[in-house]
Formats: sequence, structure tokens, C-alpha cells
Amino acid sequence: MSARGFVLPILVGVIGATSCGSDEPRAASTTAPATTAPATTAPVTTVPVTTAPVTTAPVTVETTGSASVLFDDSFDDDANGWGIVDDPDYGSTAYSGGDYVWDFRGSVAHWLPAVLGEQYDRGELEMRDVSVHAEVTIDDGGGVVGVFCRETADTDAEYQWYEFVVRDGFAAIRRADSEGNIEVLADNKETALPIGQPITLDATCVDVGGVAQLDFTINGTSMLHATDDQPLGNGVPGLQAWTFPIHERMDIRWHEFTIRPAGR
Repeated sequence: MSARGFVLPILVGVIGATSCGSDEPRAASTTAPATTAPATTAPVTTVPVTTAPVTTAPVTVETTGSASVLFDDSFDDDANGWGIVDDPDYGSTAYSGGDYVWDFRGSVAHWLPAVLGEQYDRGELEMRDVSVHAEVTIDDGGGVVGVFCRETADTDAEYQWYEFVVRDGFAAIRRADSEGNIEVLADNKETALPIGQPITLDATCVDVGGVAQLDFTINGTSMLHATDDQPLGNGVPGLQAWTFPIHERMDIRWHEFTIRPAGR
């Protein structure tokens, strides 16, 4: 389960704009998939990823003051294996000035560090109940950015996850999958997030009494809460983006990404 790629345009060209982060998101998309082609289309490929060597030692909890840290990346380099991409059609990822920089022109980017994906595949990773923190700036584009938790196998798609996404005037907690199906669990259409201004995102995924409790804090303000009585299982967190309109360029700078045990 290594880093996912930007999705090829042919696979997502008819996904409704609402599923990518407009003001009227729909419950699920039954149109062309986001990462996996239907049986009647050509096999799916993703943008090749070139990464630096990845450290694959099991994740250990580090203690910084009173807060335990499961994973932390300040994006100085690709040591954790997020991936470096340079594709003329679908976009690029690179490290510059202490940021992980996306020039994104696909439809959906669903990105996780190889170091965590490989540990999950070996059964060495437990990240069901976590708080995911990211700092990001959208420099251009009308799509959404955010974080996800609990990427797990799905019955009707390769993967599914909970995502916490924002743009100026929109924020949402959603259950999404790699076929482009999106179920909106909670949303807010009055979120002021001007282009070019840093955004702090904090998402919490925790099970209580067999129900997933999902909370989304934006720039230090608690914004959304949702529940899911059919909770996803243990899975890897990561970074997420959807273009809007589809394939319209987004320039994104990720400044920091941290995973902690929920409640820490």
C-alpha cells in the first residue's frame, strides 16, 4: 500500500462536480470512477512515483512534552516516501523551501507515506483512533484539500476512507472510496478560507461504543462533528485533494503533517 497517485483524467471526466467539493455535494457518485476504471474501460494506471529510499522500521511513539506523536513530517525531504512526481498532464509533487508542493491537474489526489503503508501491509501499524494534523496553503484553484484517516479495503472499491476537506466557503466530513463514491456525513458552507492564507486542519477519528466519532477543527475552531454506525477499521491516514472544476489546476503547499493518538 504505497503512495497513491494523481488520477488520470479519462477515469474521472464525468464525475459530477458536486462529488469533488462544490456547494451541493451528493451522497454517492455512480459515474466514472476516481481511481479504478469500470469493467468496460481500459485498465487503470496512475502517474509513476519516484521516491527517495524509504525507512521501513516500525512506527514508534515519540513524546514531545505532554503529547505523544505516532508520525510527524515537516516535509524537508522525501525520507517518508510520499513520492516525487513530474507529469506534464496530471501534475507534479516536489519538495521546496520546507514544503511539499503540489501542482495538481488531475481530479483526485489521495496520498499517503510509503513508510506507513508498508508497515500497515506487514500488520505492524495500528492507527484506528487517531488525531491527524496538517498545515496547508492553497495558492490557486477552487477545489478542496484535506486529510483522511482509516484507509481500508472496500467491498465495491479498492479502498475507502474518511476525509476532512475544505476550501473557501466549504468544509465537509465525508466517507469516500476509490470508485469516486462520496457520502457527506457533515458539511459547512460558511467557512472563510481565503486563497493564499495558511490553513490548519485537525481531524479526529475514534470509535466509541462501536460508533465512529469524527471531528473536524479548522484554524483552531471546532467546525464539524459526524458519526458513522458502520465504522471503518484500522487504516493509514494521509493527504487528500479534489479539483473543482474537474482538472482545473490547483497549487497546494503542505507545510506539516502529524498523527497522534486520539485525545492526545
